[in-house]
Amino acid sequence: MMSLNKGNIETLFVFFLTIGYIFVYSLAVPFNTQNSYFSVPFRITMLLVSLYLIYQNFENIRKRKLTIIFTALFWILYLVKANYSFRSGVFMPKVMKNEYQIYIRMIVLNMIPYIAVLSISLSKDIMVKLNRWAFNFLLIIIGLSSLYIIFVTHGFERSSGIFASYYISVGHYGLSLVILSVFYYFQPSEKKIKPILGILIGIFTVFISSARSPMLAALVLVLIFLIYFNKLKYWIALACFILIFVIVIYGLKQTSLADFAFVNRMYDAIFNRDGYGRSHYLLMGWDIFKNNILLGGNILFEDGLYPHNMLIEILMGMGIVGFIVFCLYFKDLWKFKIRYVKERIYNLPYILFFIQYFVLVLTSYNIFENMEFWSFAAVAVSIILFCYDEETKSNDSRGNTAGNH
Repeated sequence: MMSLNKGNIETLFVFFLTIGYIFVYSLAVPFNTQNSYFSVPFRITMLLVSLYLIYQNFENIRKRKLTIIFTALFWILYLVKANYSFRSGVFMPKVMKNEYQIYIRMIVLNMIPYIAVLSISLSKDIMVKLNRWAFNFLLIIIGLSSLYIIFVTHGFERSSGIFASYYISVGHYGLSLVILSVFYYFQPSEKKIKPILGILIGIFTVFISSARSPMLAALVLVLIFLIYFNKLKYWIALACFILIFVIVIYGLKQTSLADFAFVNRMYDAIFNRDGYGRSHYLLMGWDIFKNNILLGGNILFEDGLYPHNMLIEILMGMGIVGFIVFCLYFKDLWKFKIRYVKERIYNLPYILFFIQYFVLVLTSYNIFENMEFWSFAAVAVSIILFCYDEETKSNDSRGNTAGNH
């Protein structure tokens, strides 16, 4: 039985913040009740653990103080702009009703837990456990969700399965399972049955979610690997796959499956360049930014919607100042080196998760609701800082001075 020492608490905390929380989101639908009955106690627990880890890892926070400062600064600036927007803007009653819930999300669900992640030294032991736990967990829970869809609901379009989550998010859960399954498939010591099963379940989940952003994220990840390996045969294989995919979608559109959500949405994206209103919201956000360049305007539109692109949303709501703070928030990404995943392959899945959810925030959700992106971003930055610190220590032990790094 696992003892609850600080290392295991850190691992459990990161696991539930990034992946394990979907267990809580899987309870409301089967029991036909409100998700808040499960999510609120869970988030309170995560807050308390966050505060504990911040206290326990205060020395690490001191070492990473600039990263912590810019993280806090971004969320505090966003909180101030949110408060200003609700005081001066004209919002529909349904939006005003959620005002304090939005404040709580920014600080309790976002800022404090992410600072806690940044305080953790994500060592090999933690990352190996995280990968293993995430793979087994996703394989089981998404497998159960797939069985629930097949045998109970029969809902194969825009399906969220057993999860009280938007169908787009569920599609990304499936892609996460595919990422981990492929990762373990190529581990020489692993049996192939579980990874193959995971790939099939993950693809099925992406398919029935009918969401396009997991497909786009998968394409981006494949392109990154092809750029890294840069072999002609891989590029040809990708080009053939894309061509076949386009032909199949076009062909299915001419059949009785034309109205099937996945086929219809893919066809619209490929042949009609239809973003289902996203272009309109992007232009609205850009116009607000152009009229409020320095500090931005309101953080949301009157009806509570948003630009469906995080970068435009930051410019719209916080202007150039907010965008600069956002860049400082991620300043440590510039320390990333390929060898941080090449020599430490156990870091690869969580780096890929970060990239996956970065693609998502360029097409869906708003800043304070996209907890997956921010949590995986915090993990990615913490991984980079740990690798950078270890590399610096190694160089120092060979006679270099810290000032050279």
